[in-house]
Parts: sequence; C-alpha cells; structure tokens
Amino acid sequence: MDQLKTAAELLVDEGLTKHDLRRARNTGELERVRRGTYTRTQQLDARARHRQLLVATMPLLGAGSVLSHLSAAVLHELPLPGTGLDRVWVTRDGGGHGRRGSVVHLRRCRLEDDEIVEMDGLPVTSLARTAIDLARLLEIEWGVISCDAAMAAGVSRDLLRLSAARAQGRPGARRAEKAADFADGRAESPLESVSRLQIQRLGYPPPVLQYPVVNVGEVLATVDFCWEDARLVGECDGAAKYDTLLRPGEVPADAIMREKRREERIRGASYWLCRWGWREAWDRERLRGVLDRAFAIAPKASRHGERRPNVATRPTM
Repeated sequence: MDQLKTAAELLVDEGLTKHDLRRARNTGELERVRRGTYTRTQQLDARARHRQLLVATMPLLGAGSVLSHLSAAVLHELPLPGTGLDRVWVTRDGGGHGRRGSVVHLRRCRLEDDEIVEMDGLPVTSLARTAIDLARLLEIEWGVISCDAAMAAGVSRDLLRLSAARAQGRPGARRAEKAADFADGRAESPLESVSRLQIQRLGYPPPVLQYPVVNVGEVLATVDFCWEDARLVGECDGAAKYDTLLRPGEVPADAIMREKRREERIRGASYWLCRWGWREAWDRERLRGVLDRAFAIAPKASRHGERRPNVATRPTM
C-alpha cells in the first residue's frame, strides 16, 4: 500500500481487523498521516509528509477550500523555511474570520478566478498569488526568495504586482509589494536572493546577475554577481554546492578542483573574486566585511566613498 488509505479501507479492502491495525501502528508498519488516514511507514522529508497531509485533509474540507500559502508553495515547489508545514494552509473566498486548528490553518479573503489553478486534481492558488501570500506571511527575505523563484518559473513582474495590488489592505501587503518590485528571476538560489537583498541594504551598487566572464571572446564562466566597473565578481557558496556540481563517477574533490580551475580563469581575465555563504548572507555586517575587503583590492578599486553610496540615501527593506 503506497497510497493513503482510511482505516475503513484498510479494514475492508485489505481484510485487516482492528487488532491488526493497532499492531501495525505499534510496530511501525503503518504510520498515521492524520486521524483516520494511514500509509506504510517510509523515510520522507517534510515536504513529502506535507503532501500526504494535504491529500488526506482536502476531501474533509468544505466546498470552496483552496490550498494556499505554505501548502500551495509545496505543490509549486517554491523554496520554504523549515517551519509551518505541520498544518494544511487553506483559503476560502469571502470575508469573516479564519481559524488555526491542529491540522488546518484557514484564511478567509478574496480569491479571483484567475488566482486558482488545479494541481494533481487539487484546487491551489496560482504561482503568483502563492508567492505574494508568502511575501505577506513571511519575513522580507523569504518574500524576495519566493518572488524571485516565481519569476524564474515564468511569472512576470506585472503579474506579481497585480497580485500584490489585490492584496492591499491585508496584513503584510506593503512588504509583499516591496518584494514584488525587488524580485529578479535571474537569481538561481535562495542564497543569491538573500545576498542581493543584503547588498541593497548595505548600499553597494546593484550587481549584474548571472554575468558572463569573457576573455578574448571566450566565455570563461557565468558568475552569480559582478560589479563591472570594479571588475569584481561575487559568488555564493551553499553547503551542498560541490555535491550538485558532481559529474558521473566523480567525488567531491573532483568538483572542488574543477571549481578552483574555474576561479583561476576568472582571475586570469583580470577580475577579483570573493565568496560568501549563508552565514554571511544572513549577517549583514559579516557580508559588509567581505565586500569592503573585496572592493578595496579589486583591479579597478577606487576610494571607498566613491564605491559605496551612503546607505542612508538608499531605500531599505
């Protein structure tokens, strides 16, 4: 039994007795997804478990229930923080009060017809509406991550802005509007999204994203960020980066060596390269230290005051 089954289906379809059902639960052979619904025990990540929960829950909800917020983000495969997936998130059209139960988190607000799509046979908020709902719900960093990912998947900025405009008057609407305005589909990871936001907050000039480093007509590499005037390249290194670079039959050392050769080619084209990871991206002052040092020694380094505008004169998010 790979699919979900109710207790009644187990008793009838598989001929189990109530004693069998209790024994299977006690031994770990069966796992309860929610009250009255079970699956064979298996190793699943938080997203896969949430999919099971929402599939088991949707048939029990009232008419007009649409999967939204974090639940919709799971189905749209948007990046998410590690919390909030213990409940199914649902929106119903209309006014009134929502409720936060042990299994369902219900929101009530306006849903336009074009904001509802079907995925795996389930009603789900559209990608644009989901990104804006997340931007309203979560801190601005995750709002930018969500809107970046939505644009990378094909959602236009105009559609994000339309969804943000429709949310006016709801909690977090202004934050979502800022995220939609700042979004850039060229960001290829949450780490790049957060880094770009911090760079803006710190007052550095906006970098070019996914910049092709060229030398004598040859593209040597495409880098995460580039400040062309300074000939400075910035690269984000996530914890799993080298594993994702592995080719068939390679070990991490092979990917690391290939990345070192890539870095040598970039430097050989007269660019300075600096790197940072999640620790620096989430800590504004750490990232400031990395970038200040890099700008100071970049091939076309200029006086610091010319390189970075006054932070106070730039918009903050």
